[in-house]
Amino acid sequence: MQITNASQLCGVFPALFTPLKDDDPKNLHNSIDYEKMKKMIDDLINAGVSGILPVGTTGQSATVTHKQHLDIIKFTLDYVDGRVPVIAGAGSNCTRESVEMIQEVEKIAEVPVLCVTGYYNNPSQEGIEKHFKTLSSETGAKIIIYNVPGRTASYVHPDTLISLSEDKNIIGLKQAVDFRIGEKYHEDTVRVIKETKNNDFSVLSGEDGFFIDMLELGGTGLVSATANIPEAAKIFVDLYNTFQKGDAQKCDDLQDAARDFVEATFCRKNPIPLGTMFNSPLFQPMSSVRDTARGDEAEARIMKLIREKAPSLLKYHA
Repeated sequence: MQITNASQLCGVFPALFTPLKDDDPKNLHNSIDYEKMKKMIDDLINAGVSGILPVGTTGQSATVTHKQHLDIIKFTLDYVDGRVPVIAGAGSNCTRESVEMIQEVEKIAEVPVLCVTGYYNNPSQEGIEKHFKTLSSETGAKIIIYNVPGRTASYVHPDTLISLSEDKNIIGLKQAVDFRIGEKYHEDTVRVIKETKNNDFSVLSGEDGFFIDMLELGGTGLVSATANIPEAAKIFVDLYNTFQKGDAQKCDDLQDAARDFVEATFCRKNPIPLGTMFNSPLFQPMSSVRDTARGDEAEARIMKLIREKAPSLLKYHA
């Protein structure tokens, strides 16, 4: 079971954290901890998520090796074994590199790919549009655009997104901006949702704290770092299902219930806190929560959250 059109981009998709073995004290050449990843995937599927997204930003995509990147995707597909759909992270600020990565992913399985905009080189809107159209034409893969200017300094404007939505292979958008009413990107997001509704195109939240806001705007789901925590994933799944039933008050309560998990996940730059939650090293230049300013206090807060609200993570700290 894999996603082939935008109507299937609905619900909660954890951006899977990549756990590492503690087999290189320098955190340069660590192995992937696949046994831990099995437990993580099982817990998330049991929480009712709509799909799994390996090797996004949360999955240390910037620092895993090329071979590890592809191995993680293959492992995830094999282990998930059709229980839920898989979306693969395959973005780059180099169009050639992203094309080649997607082509290699598609040899493993025909899955949708999440592709980021041009970080650092920060292309023009014309360059961004050409980049995504080239990914489509060269690979034939189903593509989800990742709009995250806070990480890339590259913002995809509404006109560009609306134009790209007309491409049959470009089926969705992960919108990681503040799209709440009154905020900077609210009108842009509303316009994209409204003007792409007749195309095969879905808009998902990339902001864990604003999931209900995205649903109220007409978005269809959430791609989430926080949803790596099974207890948080269950809350988000419940929120999505409750929204479909029209119970607005309960949705607000569920978004409030997710707040402590979201704050813990983003108390340092993602995925640093997830490294602590899953007792995993991080590839350099990421450091552990403990090694950041006032890290002891932050680590203590995370462990308190685990003990009180996320006991499913205790097995990683035995």
